[in-house]
Amino acid sequence: MRPLRCSVAEAGSVKGLWWLFRNRFPTKDNLIRRRALHHEDIYCIGGCGCPETTNHLFFSCDIFGSVWHEVYQWLGVSFISPTASCDHFHQFGHMAGLSRVTHSFLKVIWHACVWTLWNERNNTIFKNKAWDLSQLLDNVKFVSFSWLKAHKLTSAFSYNDRWRHPLTCMSVIE
Repeated sequence: MRPLRCSVAEAGSVKGLWWLFRNRFPTKDNLIRRRALHHEDIYCIGGCGCPETTNHLFFSCDIFGSVWHEVYQWLGVSFISPTASCDHFHQFGHMAGLSRVTHSFLKVIWHACVWTLWNERNNTIFKNKAWDLSQLLDNVKFVSFSWLKAHKLTSAFSYNDRWRHPLTCMSVIE
């Protein structure tokens, strides 16, 4: 039998995106549907009182979904978030008025945010770790910078530069 828990590495991979876009992440609603969890355990780990579905957890949860607002503030953009994963990915990665090169950077940031949220959700469930909104944003910044650096896409800028001025480092503004 395959494990029902997807790892952090899978959440940030193409396989993880496939799971996310097709509602295959082992969120509580999916685990109940697979009869791996009792129906009374449906509520989101964030404590918001809503059922934990993929779209709720990543995009509309008052707790975990609020990380996106912090990411928008960090980037200095206004964005009305759709609550469906495919729509969110497409709109976030293709913000109007930004160059094509920037779209690649934004997609990496989007992946880093999903990765971080899934990791924190699992840490809360399996390790009883408390989460902190500012720490989640810091994790998104660090993971996205690390991924971009690993692919040599940000070699001219330091971590602190990208932390403070992300759009300048993505060559969006001079």
